[in-house]
Amino acid sequence: MLVATLLAAAAYPVDMQLTVTKTTPLKGELEDLVTFGLLKEMTCDSNGNIFSPSNRKYGSALNSVVRFPHDASSFAKFSIDSVPGLERGTITDFELEPGGDLFVLARQVLKYSDVEEPLKFGKTLLIRYDQNGRVLSRLELKLNTTDFSPTGIAMLRRDEILVVGGHSVNGKTFVICQVFRQDGTLRRRFTLNPAGTKTSNGKAVRSTRVVEPLALKAGGAIYVLRGTTTEPIYVLSESAELVRTIQLKPTEIEFDSPKLLGAELVVQEHHPIVDQPVDPRTGPVFRQPQPVELPVFSLVTGKVVDRYIWHNESASLACAAPESLTFIGQDPTSGFAWSVFEASPGRHISGTNSAINSVTGSIVSLLLRSNSLKTR
Repeated sequence: MLVATLLAAAAYPVDMQLTVTKTTPLKGELEDLVTFGLLKEMTCDSNGNIFSPSNRKYGSALNSVVRFPHDASSFAKFSIDSVPGLERGTITDFELEPGGDLFVLARQVLKYSDVEEPLKFGKTLLIRYDQNGRVLSRLELKLNTTDFSPTGIAMLRRDEILVVGGHSVNGKTFVICQVFRQDGTLRRRFTLNPAGTKTSNGKAVRSTRVVEPLALKAGGAIYVLRGTTTEPIYVLSESAELVRTIQLKPTEIEFDSPKLLGAELVVQEHHPIVDQPVDPRTGPVFRQPQPVELPVFSLVTGKVVDRYIWHNESASLACAAPESLTFIGQDPTSGFAWSVFEASPGRHISGTNSAINSVTGSIVSLLLRSNSLKTR
């Protein structure tokens, strides 16, 4: 009877409140660097170090990647400013290799707007750093920029490089891949969705991730995706051959900060953008904070298997590990200081899943993850 109950319960996602287990304030220069870095997503290595892009001050260009441990006791910078041609350039994406090396895709900026927004680009370079931030190599990629803006990278077999990106027109976005040989020359270019896919649910998006594809590596595969479940996930081999697609359900969920956990994907869901209400007598009405939802999708069925509930709208998901999530954002309990939040699933939220009680929900969650979850 217990087995039958668990099998029936597994068909329903379990809503679980995240409980903060540790809060670590960011101090000094690190707080300043990571504050700017929140404009783009973060990631973590197998040792628990957090990697955050960081902005060149007073502009939107990213000039370094910052590495720091969860206790924020130190940090290291991987800067492009000393690389010839990138003194005023910007970082597009970066990838961590198992050996600890860091690959950074960066672009030369030929022209900025009055508010320091990159407008015109020159060369595209792939920079390789060792763990100490020393530049090991600098490779120019012969990027074909016709109807293409690069947004993500992944390292392939035989030292080849995958650059993903695309363009949007008439409400549709085209996801395009370019594969480069180890000398930087273009070997292949192909479009994953030749007919295009609806760009977004509305005219505005909460994150550029909704529009811009990225590439995540795990388990010998490369997952190319945008921050919308309307666009399928494209699973490529390490030689950049399309293996299959995964359609997440339900569609039209927009999100950012996707993290792979074995055979599952956790994302930070976006609330629909609505106009702020205005009282004709007193002006704008303060909006009460909304809970943040983090659905967990099965990469086998595409369906939501669990859902985490988070309370801090200002914090972004930086790392995901089995039964533990790490966020970085402002701490309202300490003067809105920038902090690292460690959080774990706490109580089951009663009433949200009538078919599953709190005990069964916890058991189902463990069964779904057993022997399959590994940190990216």
